[in-house]
Amino acid sequence: MREPFEITCPCCQGILTVDPVSAKVVKHAQAPSRAATFDLVEEVAKLHQSKATSDQRFSDALAGHRRHQATLSSRFDDLLAKAKETADEPPPTRDIDL
Repeated sequence: MREPFEITCPCCQGILTVDPVSAKVVKHAQAPSRAATFDLVEEVAKLHQSKATSDQRFSDALAGHRRHQATLSSRFDDLLAKAKETADEPPPTRDIDL
C-alpha cells in the first residue's frame, strides 16, 4: 500500500496530507503564522513623510489655483478695457441678423 504524501495548499499555505488511494485529504495542518514585525519608529517616520508629502501637494495645488485666478483676472481686465475702448462701435452683425 502506498504511503500518504504531503503538499502545500496554494491558498492558505497549510500542509495537506493526501491519501493516494482515495485521493482525499486525510489531514490538514495550519501554516505556521508569521509574526508581524512592527517597528514603531519606522511607522512614525512614514507618517511624518506622508504628512509632508500631502502638505507639499496641497501647497502646490493652492499655488496653481492662485496662478489660475490671477490669469483669469488679468484676461478679464484686458477684455474689459478692450470693451470700453470699442463701446462706441456698433456690435458686429451676426448671420442670423441678416
